[in-house]
Amino acid sequence: MNTFAKPVLTHFWPAQVAKPVAQRITLEVSAYALAMGYCKTHDIQNKEGVRQAMRDLKDKFSKYAVSPDQIRRRQLVFFPRIRDIRFVDGELVLAEPTAENRHLRLHSSDMKDPKGANIRERHESYGKVVGTCLAEMYDGITAAPDDMIHVTSTGYLAPSPVERMVANKEWFDTTVTHSYHMGCYGAFPAIRMAHGFLSSSHFGATPPKQRVDVVHTELLSAHHNLEDSSAENIVAMTLFGDGFIKYSVCSDEYVRARGLRGLRILAFRENLLPDSADDMTEVPSSHQFQMTLTIRVPIVIKRHVRRFVIALLQSIGIDFERDKHSLVFAIHPGGPRIVEHIQDELGLRDDHVVISKEVFRDNGNMTSATIPHILKRIVEEKAIAPGTRVVSLGFGPGLTVTGLVMEKV
Repeated sequence: MNTFAKPVLTHFWPAQVAKPVAQRITLEVSAYALAMGYCKTHDIQNKEGVRQAMRDLKDKFSKYAVSPDQIRRRQLVFFPRIRDIRFVDGELVLAEPTAENRHLRLHSSDMKDPKGANIRERHESYGKVVGTCLAEMYDGITAAPDDMIHVTSTGYLAPSPVERMVANKEWFDTTVTHSYHMGCYGAFPAIRMAHGFLSSSHFGATPPKQRVDVVHTELLSAHHNLEDSSAENIVAMTLFGDGFIKYSVCSDEYVRARGLRGLRILAFRENLLPDSADDMTEVPSSHQFQMTLTIRVPIVIKRHVRRFVIALLQSIGIDFERDKHSLVFAIHPGGPRIVEHIQDELGLRDDHVVISKEVFRDNGNMTSATIPHILKRIVEEKAIAPGTRVVSLGFGPGLTVTGLVMEKV
């Protein structure tokens, strides 16, 4: 009988494209930008009218924005650099960006057109940023992966930046697959795909394979909407951060031969939840992808998560109630309260979910790149011993709830 040793996630490598910005600064600048957008849209030009718009937006931000207590800082590539932000007579003013950073500005400093760059221009800027990021990620790497999977919900180009890189490197035997528009749970189908590629090669459907690279490039800041001052848009503008990370899904033989640390894949599960299709959406429009995250999302997830986790663990013979205190959880922090809701529903201790909370505080919601950042921290955490089972949960449009069980090796 042909047996197949379970693949391992390893080689987590995050990239930083822009220096993270403190949340208190992002709130100040975002409120200013929305106020200016409101004034342009409603033809408000007198000073008192502008100041009133600023006061109104700051009041809205105090009610709906994700606070600095919940997120410390975020990486926002398409955001004014600190040197471009000035205060004149107590009012915020944005300077023009430097020539080398001009492609990182999607709106003019005078906010003449609140719509900003159109969807094509935003994607062209996305391509430049991701191309630079990939060059950094793969600088000096000569050993080509057998496959590459590109994951994103924020920028679609054909050929993609990953395809361009593979062609330029003359990696003729590397195939590129795209896993797009799955939002916050995007890492899970990508890992499942990588597992399938390795499995197919093991059973003779393709040439032998040892390593599949998964690359996440999420630029949420490329889709800020400065015409919409609704509570939903304020939440989106202050919740999401940009995230870039790559990792490899490798055969057991590859990992053992190199003495690598990682997470062995044990089980997958995924469900679509009823009566929730409109609670999390991402729809392309003329100038950006418009994202919606309603207040019902934590409620819907909490209603279904316990049954889902029990079934996920039962599939590999683990009794949740009996064994939960020996597990570690990597939960996608879709919002400030998602992890707490799941923690309460599952009866978990703080140490079960501490890394999920820390990654959120340090980065915000990086959509599909968030879970890989959490898994990286779990691999590196010495207090989590080899042999520990890790339960990872993600949520996305659908609503979709998806899970993955791994073992630290």
